[in-house]
Amino acid sequence: MKSFITCSLFLVCVAGFSQKNHAAAQLIAQADDSEKSIQKHTATTTPDLKTAKDDELLLAAKNADSETKIAIATELVERKSPKTEQLFRDFLEDNRTVIQKLGSISYETTSAAELFSAVARQKEKAERKKYYEKTNSKNVQNELKGLFGRDYSTKWTVAECDAFLPKLTAMALAKNEVHPQTLNQIFETLQYKSKNYERIKFFARKYASEELLATLARFKNPSDVTFLKEQKEKSYLAISYFPDAGFFGTLKEASPSFYTNQDYQNAVCAYKTAQSKALLDTMCDSIFSNQKDKTQRDDALFQLYGLIEKQNFKPYASVLKKIDALMAKR
Repeated sequence: MKSFITCSLFLVCVAGFSQKNHAAAQLIAQADDSEKSIQKHTATTTPDLKTAKDDELLLAAKNADSETKIAIATELVERKSPKTEQLFRDFLEDNRTVIQKLGSISYETTSAAELFSAVARQKEKAERKKYYEKTNSKNVQNELKGLFGRDYSTKWTVAECDAFLPKLTAMALAKNEVHPQTLNQIFETLQYKSKNYERIKFFARKYASEELLATLARFKNPSDVTFLKEQKEKSYLAISYFPDAGFFGTLKEASPSFYTNQDYQNAVCAYKTAQSKALLDTMCDSIFSNQKDKTQRDDALFQLYGLIEKQNFKPYASVLKKIDALMAKR
């Protein structure tokens, strides 16, 4: 029984870490150190957070540093406080960034982005709790609750989160000056989905971050192809959602430099054409020829294998067989 619980906990943690790890890499890569006001964050929570009233916490957040703002946001979201919306509105005015740590990974964020993520986590908790209630006995549920602690239960329902997250997103998009890290984290959390094309286009052209470019690409507007092509490697994530024929020549030219880049590989896979199949074959050969260390070579081939397999495109089957054969070689 305990092994099952430990395994469940491990899988949940790994899934969360993997997603956040990707976000960290994207955020750090875009950082411009000369224009930031960064504060080091340490995950501490004072007893006052537990005893203070909502209004007191809202007032305290106005003049707090970023780490305290995030702690207050986490507390109010956990309470499902009606003050959460106002707190987010206030946070949008704060352009300071803060360094957070997740395990050994450091990533840059904002107080508004962390509040948004805190609400998204409530949805994850609600979905997970619902799953455990359906699949486990009361005794197992109690053990899981003991292991997860505060992360097991939530006052939010999935429907409430689904209604509140778009409201927060709309608040951010309504402003002309929003920190790009806030928008990046919002739309990565939303899997680069939005219904507000004009505002996404505005911010994508303003900041040209990978997350905003990907969100713009999901509208699949042909008029954006030229702009996205101009962003070069920053557009690879976007192309994976909008594999327009106009991008393919650029991808082919970039293969010698980016054949091991995961976003680049995903962009090529997304085409599902004879041309993309041929390019994937070439990428396999490049990995095998240029990665001399077998462990690193196999890791690179395995990464590409997983991306190809996800496309569920039968003509790619021969590429998968080729990867199997290459990995079997010494």
